[in-house]
Amino acid sequence: MLNELMTLANNADAINNAMSNVKTFVEIGVSDFNTLEKLVDNGWEGYFVEPVKRYANKLRAKGYTNVSECAISSYNGDLKMYQSKEQTDEDMLWINGISHAVDQKGTKLLELENNTDYVEDIIIVPCYTLDEYFRVNNITKVDYLKLDVEGHETDIMQAYNWSVYPTFIKLEHFHINDILMRELLESKGYIVTTEERDMYAVR
Repeated sequence: MLNELMTLANNADAINNAMSNVKTFVEIGVSDFNTLEKLVDNGWEGYFVEPVKRYANKLRAKGYTNVSECAISSYNGDLKMYQSKEQTDEDMLWINGISHAVDQKGTKLLELENNTDYVEDIIIVPCYTLDEYFRVNNITKVDYLKLDVEGHETDIMQAYNWSVYPTFIKLEHFHINDILMRELLESKGYIVTTEERDMYAVR
């Protein structure tokens, strides 16, 4: 099952067909690409978490209602984040949509050469633990949880009290200690595997 879900992970139509009896996903760090929004069109209930206003507004403009302009972290409060400038150079388009905590160990925009070309602003957004986010939104069942938060995945999952056990989890492990994350997920009964940038877990 895990290998099948890995293959399906970036194909919304295939996910919908393979998991037709389950209908809830949560996507944290939506940005402007590779999102699960197509699943909504296939009948899923989707919850989107995106701290950058322009990307949150793009989702709202498409008619999606469960859009939270906030961050998920290890505590409830406010989080200071770097927000990237929109890029037009084809070689730098990967920067578009990147935002991360100022004190985060993940992709650091300020470490890039000519970093003033890439950092647009420092924003302060409300943040919640994953448990609190689920509670506030009355989420009691998650079939697909996707996290792409530029190295903040460990903070989020270590603080999580597992009020809800997602069936399938996909997270970017490029900026984190994947051994630590694997051990955490396996301790909760998940089968875990990794690809070049992503980690997949099923329970």
